[in-house]
Order: sequence, then C-alpha cells, then structure tokens
Amino acid sequence: MSTTFIPDVIAKLEGAKLGSYGINIFRGAKAVLPDVVPPGVKAIISVARTGGGGDVGTHNRSRDGVSYETPSAQLVFRAPDYVDAEESAEAAYAALNFVDQFVNGTWWRKCQPQQEPFELPADEKGRVRFAFNIGCEKRPSTATS
Repeated sequence: MSTTFIPDVIAKLEGAKLGSYGINIFRGAKAVLPDVVPPGVKAIISVARTGGGGDVGTHNRSRDGVSYETPSAQLVFRAPDYVDAEESAEAAYAALNFVDQFVNGTWWRKCQPQQEPFELPADEKGRVRFAFNIGCEKRPSTATS
C-alpha cells in the first residue's frame, strides 16, 4: 500500500489550480474543515482513500510480487453555492482522468473517475456537496514505466 497516493492526488488537484493543501484541500474522512470557503477558491475539497482493488503482479517487475497498486479515493466538494461546488467537482474530474503519467516521480498507468460527479445531501453547515470516486493503477513507488 502506497503512502503517497493521497498526496499525489492532491498534487494533481493543486496542479489544476483547484486550491492548496491545508487551505481548501484536506486529506482523510476526519479532516477538520474550515467553516467558510477560503478566498480565491470555489470549494473545500476532501480526499479520502477507499477500498481500491488488489495488487497487480507481472513476471519481470515487482516489489514483493507487486508491480502495480490499484488504490481508490472519494473526493467531496463543499461550497455555499451550487455552481461553485459543481464546477469544482467537474474540474477535478477532468484533472484526475488520465493515462500514462508520472506524478511526483511515480509512474501512474491510469487514473479514472468511477462515475460522473453527483450531488450529496447538504453538510451540517448547509453547504452544497458534490462527490465522485476515482480508481487508479500506479507503481508502488518511484519507478519507471
């Protein structure tokens, strides 16, 4: 299991100009989120690891028999305005739909949203929420393709 998966996902969100870690992008289901959306961004984003799939091995490249990991995550977007939450989710959806890229020095075979962004019930502060899940396939650590 890679400990760089969520930081790599956050790096892709930052690269898409959706915000910054610790300002409006947070890691984990129990992250303490700000009460209001910080200035300069449209939404508060939380990224939490989900179950993922099993590891993939190949005959010639492995770390303990693992050539690729298949982690997954859920992204939740919160904003007081429906359009801001939806547009942020759509931009992240586009940023996290790719094949054959290095992310922070680790080879990713693919990252694919598992469904279109969808609306969730409002959070406890009354903010609009959108979410989607991603499934990825990547090397366990920094390695060539």
